[in-house]
Amino acid sequence: MALLKTLQPLITGVGLTRPQASAAGIQIVMKPVPWSKKPAYPRNLPYTNISPHKGQIETRINFGSVAKKHKGEKGFKEGLPIIAWYIKKEVKGYKAPSALRPEDYPSKARRTFHTMSELEAMIKA
Repeated sequence: MALLKTLQPLITGVGLTRPQASAAGIQIVMKPVPWSKKPAYPRNLPYTNISPHKGQIETRINFGSVAKKHKGEKGFKEGLPIIAWYIKKEVKGYKAPSALRPEDYPSKARRTFHTMSELEAMIKA
């Protein structure tokens, strides 16, 4: 219940910003899901957010370099801000050189950062 009270100001638009909530290890999801009637719900951050694998790092660098290359341009194209349009155009089809095969993703092997037995050991220590 304390967690929900902490998140209430965030959901109503005051309090923690998304980056602040992210630093606290909480992600606010704004898309509807069948099991919830609320417009937003909290969840733990995926651990690749904190420890991305090499392919994710390469993809983030590519994304950032495209945006930086077109920094300062103004206007809209196809309904998108010009930088977003360039990202859409230049990042489409990009595959990181060190990309993992889908079956090798860490989330396939382990759904959370710590297993239940690790958490139990941490609480006893």
